[in-house]
Amino acid sequence: MSWLSLLLPLYRVQAWLPACIESLRPQLDDGVEIICVDDASPDDSAALVQQLLPQARVIRLPANGGVSAARNRLLDEARGDYLWFIDPDDLVEPGVIPRLKALLAQHQPDLLTLDFRLFDDGPCTHSIKPRHRHLSSFAGPGHVVMDDVNLRLRGLFANGQFHPWSKVVRRACWPTSLRFPVGRIYEDLALYPRLALHTPRHLHIPEVWMAYRQRGGSLMSALCTQRLDDWTAALDGLAAELPPLDEDTRFEIAHFCARTLMRARRRRLQLGGPALDGLAADAQRFERSSPLSRDQLLAAYVRRGRWLRGLQWWAQRAPQAR
Repeated sequence: MSWLSLLLPLYRVQAWLPACIESLRPQLDDGVEIICVDDASPDDSAALVQQLLPQARVIRLPANGGVSAARNRLLDEARGDYLWFIDPDDLVEPGVIPRLKALLAQHQPDLLTLDFRLFDDGPCTHSIKPRHRHLSSFAGPGHVVMDDVNLRLRGLFANGQFHPWSKVVRRACWPTSLRFPVGRIYEDLALYPRLALHTPRHLHIPEVWMAYRQRGGSLMSALCTQRLDDWTAALDGLAAELPPLDEDTRFEIAHFCARTLMRARRRRLQLGGPALDGLAADAQRFERSSPLSRDQLLAAYVRRGRWLRGLQWWAQRAPQAR
């Protein structure tokens, strides 16, 4: 029985795979299974994995279904006690996997969150800044097992880092009905807040375990109408799924939803035209995502002395439609 499944979706990653595999290979033991799903990639990613990491199991899909479909297939195929998605263009820091094994044996968490750093992908990006050498995926205590859902959700939403590779999850806690939404981006945002409701024992390790490759270009500038729809739809319906939570946790989730709404609104106004048709839908999705109403969130900003944020929230309260 494997103690860990490393899960890699493959699509157009041939250029970065050797570095990723080289970061993994010295750390592997017989209890680590590696599964790759080739999402009908047009390059030689799958063949490269078989050449450089012959113990890996490679599954080839007949047609490209997108990263969500590939991850869902990886979930179905995994047999390890714990699951860790790795993006093949990133790097795992030295010594991490043996340390992970020891921590899992010692604490037996349902969810382990880890920190990461950014590194540049060539000369087209800006030089790395000191604040990017250690980015935290969780705002809360480290090195202790937490079983408070408020701590878990509040800390995750405060930092808003919902990448799959910053989380190691006990497979037995992953509901079979919970899968990445196929055909949409922001699939990690749609899934991991909901998954966190099923992982009562949470351990955060405030150490850099992953190196995230930062490619050129701005995400906001690439947000078209469909991507904006996917972004604001990711948490649609979350409010009804949440258990009873304390005031601070409800505020942190609502604040995250409000920031998403305001950023999406700014982008729609920049795009103009058909993008404006989504303003009303975005506002409705906020109401179904946030555990606080618009007026309750405004009052919470005022109580916390966050006057500027409250003013910004009040100013955009009425959705603009064509």
